[in-house]
Amino acid sequence: MAFKWKRYGGYECSSQGDPRFSAFNAKMPDGRTIEQHYQCDVKGYQPGGTNWRLGKGKPALVNPERDLWPEYLALWQTWAQHNPDAMRELRALAAQHDYLLSDRFASSPINQARALSELLNEADRLSQPELPMMQP
Repeated sequence: MAFKWKRYGGYECSSQGDPRFSAFNAKMPDGRTIEQHYQCDVKGYQPGGTNWRLGKGKPALVNPERDLWPEYLALWQTWAQHNPDAMRELRALAAQHDYLLSDRFASSPINQARALSELLNEADRLSQPELPMMQP
């Protein structure tokens, strides 16, 4: 079963749901949160800093038309690699909610529910054994 995401109706991955999966709480190896990395580093508002408010709701400072999704997803990939137990638990919790993750604060496709659902789907894809080749 594929994991999906939407704004409402699934297992809530936000500070109003399960805060462990909120970009405001998910800590990266350097101690900063995903939100701090995204707003400060990815969007360029305070590289290496912590004031995520500087970039919230604004385009990236450098090349504002670029697609920020790959960089946001990469942040969550790093977090997931450092938190395998939380990812296993999220998989089970999402399964109890029809494999649906939600983020009520998502105002764009760049959100934690989408990132986490894609990571769960990718993990499933990678763990599937290859089907044997059929002999003619």
